[in-house]
Amino acid sequence: MTILVLDGSQRASLAMVRSLGHHGLSVHVGETHTPSLCSFSKYANKSVTYADPQESRELFIQDLKRILQQSDYEMVFASREVTTIPLSYFKSELKKETIIPFPDRETMELTVDKSRTFTIADNIGIPTPTTYTLCEPDELTEIDDQLEYPLVVKPQSKTTWVGDQPRMLKVTEENYVDDFDELQSVSEKIYDAVNMMPLIQEYIPGEGYGVELLCDRGSSRALFMHHRLREYPITGGASTYRESIYKSKLEEPAVDLLEAMDWHGVAMVEFRLDERDGLPKLMEVNGRFWGSLPLAIAAGIDFPYLLYRLYRGESIPDVDYDTDVTSRWLFPGDILWFASSLKNRSNRLGTLRTFTSVRNQHYDILSPSDPLPVVGALQNMLHQGFNVLKGKRNLSGEVTKKS
Repeated sequence: MTILVLDGSQRASLAMVRSLGHHGLSVHVGETHTPSLCSFSKYANKSVTYADPQESRELFIQDLKRILQQSDYEMVFASREVTTIPLSYFKSELKKETIIPFPDRETMELTVDKSRTFTIADNIGIPTPTTYTLCEPDELTEIDDQLEYPLVVKPQSKTTWVGDQPRMLKVTEENYVDDFDELQSVSEKIYDAVNMMPLIQEYIPGEGYGVELLCDRGSSRALFMHHRLREYPITGGASTYRESIYKSKLEEPAVDLLEAMDWHGVAMVEFRLDERDGLPKLMEVNGRFWGSLPLAIAAGIDFPYLLYRLYRGESIPDVDYDTDVTSRWLFPGDILWFASSLKNRSNRLGTLRTFTSVRNQHYDILSPSDPLPVVGALQNMLHQGFNVLKGKRNLSGEVTKKS
């Protein structure tokens, strides 16, 4: 049987292609264009294209149905939120043609809507940042005397559909506010974009950690943890360099939260370890594959293949992983981190030493046994640079205007 892996330009999708192909499965790659990063992999047997879900969710699903009807695919994997969410939402229709290894819409909404995520966490006693959920911008004045700055202004959902098109909003430097005027400005900007008030959240000082799990109807079957060492944007974004770790204080809240959601599949639970009280504070749950997936596989937890086995109804073996393994997203993530850090830090020599150090290191894309995806990575960099120059996106990948 053949597996279709969507989002062929993504590092996590490349990790899926390599994982599934390594286990002897036939893998086809899907993207809005060809060639893509994953299509250069020796494990990719064929490439297919579909309508861009950022332009039209309906056309994307129509194209996907056509692709599934033309070929016999056992499962469809994806990595981006803009594709994974439609797969979940339209699962009842798509499952006539294939297996969608993600939860159904009702369950997925528990992670897509961050306010619902925090409500569940609060109900079962998981520490969270103080969070205000409002309906209208005018309500900001009602809580003004309760606020302590700095605050983080977060969209309730990273991806919100306005009609047939998604609005993807990332947390960047401007989402961190130091006074009421900034709070009001950023909140109104988000409200105008998606017709929904953002979450107003306490800023948690401390370092970020991710707990990745594979769950079988809420029961944890595989677990992995990583520590973010670098990220871009440096104020909070995708990790560009991270290491495998284990902290017992992170396991229980992550396992309990996904159990409360009756989660079936993979997910990443993000925490910040609050430097004030030492407690892990919940940041969010991503109900899909994550960008640092290559690290988990390098350390010993092959999540793509385990997910494949789970949705085939096969037993999941007990698995463990090595700590102190590192993985790096060099092109362009860590290079952007380096450039940004040089600009914002006084100790430039220390930044250079940090950037050039190598310790038990793996790479998200670079691989001696599968080298050609580097060509796809360079192609992605040129495409992103072109979009930045055209004003379509900023350096963190956020859409700035429609093409």
